[in-house]
Amino acid sequence: MRNHVCLILLLGLLLGGCAGLQPAQPPDLTIPDSHLFGVTRLAFDPSGERIASAGFKGDLAVWGVPGGAAISRFKWHRTPVRGLLWIGDEWLLSAEEAGTLIISSPADGRLVTQRETVAGLTSIAYVEQSRLILAGYEDGRIRAFSYPELGPVKQLNLGSEVVALASDHRGGRLAVSTADRRMRLLDPALTEIRQLEVPPRRALELRFSPDDTELAAGAWYNLLYWDLNSGRLRIQQTEHWGAVTSIDYHPAGGRLISLGRHTDANLRLVSVDEGDVLRRLQGHRLCGAAVRISPNGRYVASGSDDESIRFYDLDKPYRPQRVGDHW
Repeated sequence: MRNHVCLILLLGLLLGGCAGLQPAQPPDLTIPDSHLFGVTRLAFDPSGERIASAGFKGDLAVWGVPGGAAISRFKWHRTPVRGLLWIGDEWLLSAEEAGTLIISSPADGRLVTQRETVAGLTSIAYVEQSRLILAGYEDGRIRAFSYPELGPVKQLNLGSEVVALASDHRGGRLAVSTADRRMRLLDPALTEIRQLEVPPRRALELRFSPDDTELAAGAWYNLLYWDLNSGRLRIQQTEHWGAVTSIDYHPAGGRLISLGRHTDANLRLVSVDEGDVLRRLQGHRLCGAAVRISPNGRYVASGSDDESIRFYDLDKPYRPQRVGDHW
């Protein structure tokens, strides 16, 4: 039995490696050594002129787009950062695995507000209309905090580890996935709106479509899409040979970028409806961690355990190259 399992794992690694050797668009810029032991989160600011990054050791950085110039670097956290997002173009919200929430000023690295919560934080979301910050935890709870005070407001126990959170663009719904594979839509008061069809594997990262009619998630080998009117699920097979750890919609809709983690760290831009691969982007050398598309839809940024951040220009003609031709 053990030999059989090892053979399956070896086959997966070989196939994933083969997928990584397919001709793909090389990065236009690579920032090496961005975070010791790897990148954990990325977030473009609303203008798309800056991108914030966070690392395994709790450090934060802000970079210029598309040139990659270092703007600021600071360290508020001690453990891996599991949540990172901009609140407007002035403040950065970050959250670490140990449970500390921090609002800071990326312009000067000034700490604005801090809140110590419980350990085991997995994800965060912000609902601008309600001025609420939501955090998910391994203990199965979602905790709501006021913005900007970070005062505790309410909590909800879902009974299973919170894997991912996402808020829609209109501020009316919060999507949550849990380790028991259940999918829920909640309102900002943490009242359940409805449950969505249960996927065959847990949803790893959640993103609402630009028009808020659909919810997408990465999973092992597949992309998951829920119609938010019916709650029905459709499953899209991918070229990834492992967990699809991070995803993001193109702001114009119709396209989605995915990043693999375990047996490949490749990036794929696919059509949402059919799953056709529109562009293959050259992957990282180690496990993929985060991928985001800029607000204007031009740039893809990705980060991984190899400590690098990469930028890809989607406005350039698609001329895929073999890995050896670029590296």
